[in-house]
Amino acid sequence: MFFFRFEVRPKQTHPKRTEYAGAMVNCWVLRETQAQAEAVARDWIGDQRWRITGVDEAMLMTRERQSEFPEGIQYFEQAEIDSEVFVFHIWPVGAPDDPAA
Repeated sequence: MFFFRFEVRPKQTHPKRTEYAGAMVNCWVLRETQAQAEAVARDWIGDQRWRITGVDEAMLMTRERQSEFPEGIQYFEQAEIDSEVFVFHIWPVGAPDDPAA
């Protein structure tokens, strides 16, 4: 299992681009290699009309390592079943921590 955290911004075609300033996307992707997993994550995020602006984390995620971050164990376990899970943490336009504000 591979874990990625991407910073994203809505594309011009995103239906809520006037409401959403950006997001952090946590991705759990079950593939043979990190390159394959990252390609899946990038494609999926792009298909959801988000543009990746940065990569915060990219790592091999084992059950043992995930246990250090218990808030993510449910997503890790779901990705074992579905092969991938994506969790968006969205912030609105004008939020205090919005870098564009």
